[in-house]
Amino acid sequence: MFLHKDKDSPASMTEIKKEFLFSNDSLAMYPLLNEIISFLKVHLPSEQYAFKISNCKQILIELLTNAVKHSHADTSIITICLTSTAIEITKGDKGRKFYLNNYTSWPPLTWPLDKKYIGEKIKIYEDDISNLYAVIKNENRIVFEVEEYPITQVTSNSNLLEHYGLLIMAKFSNEFFYLYNPETNVNQFTTIINV
Repeated sequence: MFLHKDKDSPASMTEIKKEFLFSNDSLAMYPLLNEIISFLKVHLPSEQYAFKISNCKQILIELLTNAVKHSHADTSIITICLTSTAIEITKGDKGRKFYLNNYTSWPPLTWPLDKKYIGEKIKIYEDDISNLYAVIKNENRIVFEVEEYPITQVTSNSNLLEHYGLLIMAKFSNEFFYLYNPETNVNQFTTIINV
């Protein structure tokens, strides 16, 4: 079944969902990336989706790299959910929880987060043209927000450290968030791309 709309397709389409097991091994990254992109192309074959699929590819590269470098888990599950309005990509694992290393207040944040932190906006990445913030939405969820500003000058002080991949995912998606489930000990990074 194709998800894309054309003049003969109904306005609302069925959800298409598929899970992909990732071994968190760098050698398995590109074969899995190609498998997922092929899946997307089958269900979003129209030329109008080429740009969205390109965004998905960039997001997937960052999610898979994140799994290899930071998850400290044996495997991750990549879930693709397609609807008539969005492409949702989620990476889940039972490894290390997301760490807000730029949070400098005391005590350090631990998961689940204390309710007193809800609403706090923490800058986690900064370069010459943008800032990336983690906004605490509830005890188990943070949303990533990008603030961009015009380039006035480029300096050599740009911080291209760990959270640059998060910035890429936030820029290529319409919504990007992290969710920790304390009952299952599952960490999830989810991106949503509107179609």
